[in-house]
Amino acid sequence: MLSSAFLSAFIYTFTTLVPVINPFSGAMFFCTLTGNLTDSDRAYVANRISIYSAVILVVCLFCGHMILGFFGISVGVLRCAGGCVLFAAGWNALNAPSHDESAPSPLPLSRTRLKSMAFYPFTLPLTTGPGGIAVSVALGTSLPYNFANIAGTILATMATVVVIWLCYRYSDRVSRAVGAAGADALARIFAFILICLGVSIFWQGFSELWLALNAPAN
Repeated sequence: MLSSAFLSAFIYTFTTLVPVINPFSGAMFFCTLTGNLTDSDRAYVANRISIYSAVILVVCLFCGHMILGFFGISVGVLRCAGGCVLFAAGWNALNAPSHDESAPSPLPLSRTRLKSMAFYPFTLPLTTGPGGIAVSVALGTSLPYNFANIAGTILATMATVVVIWLCYRYSDRVSRAVGAAGADALARIFAFILICLGVSIFWQGFSELWLALNAPAN
């Protein structure tokens, strides 16, 4: 009975988080936005993203509803703000200068700068954005609080973080396979998709707020 509840919680949490976070597409955006980093810096940022994502997801699981309630932040507001940030990141990447193979190797950045970059915009809102936070909060409030469910949920969250790390850590394999010109073209495509994603998330949040504004008072 205990193993059945553990397995159910693990599968439910993992299959809910992975499609919402979508680390596979996030890895393409990560590769696009880190084209000016060295391999060691990119690996360091990917490691930091995994750590930050794990912290955010676990905190949202157990304390997310209290934090949002304390500040009076609704999921709609969270989506609007996250959409704006993604739009800005995509716009900057779309208008970034092209990189070619003849360009000098990029200089390594300071660890402080890399940590800041790993948290914003890569972890929040690109990876564990409004969707991931909302799902984590919903999971934390919907699953029964017993050992099997808590253990299965936490383990599934860590498994999701491992998938995020694998996708981000080895995202540069795609750009190496297609060459400099192909990598630049992919960067522009995914930057545009990131802009569209930002608009989509913002619109979802705006629609929720608009419906709540026009809802009849009880």
